[in-house]
Amino acid sequence: MMKWTKTLVYRSKDRADWEKARQLLQEAGLECFPFAGEEPPVPGCGAKIDPRKFMNPNPVPTTLYEIKVASEDREKAAAALEGKVLPVRSYGFGI
Repeated sequence: MMKWTKTLVYRSKDRADWEKARQLLQEAGLECFPFAGEEPPVPGCGAKIDPRKFMNPNPVPTTLYEIKVASEDREKAAAALEGKVLPVRSYGFGI
């Protein structure tokens, strides 16, 4: 049976922690849908120039790492990740 709806269970800016979370979910037998992408800059005049990277010798990391699971598996995924990886709320994002 296809599981159409997905729920966010993990979001971070730490790649190593994201890979650990993916591995934990796979070991728990859950199908996960990982995504790594750039956080979009604030729109406006000159929106194509990201001020976080423009002439900055130490740019702020802008890649977000997310993992979604089927909505039916949300509780299992939360139990598999709890206490083993960074919590989602530490980055200011709710589930």
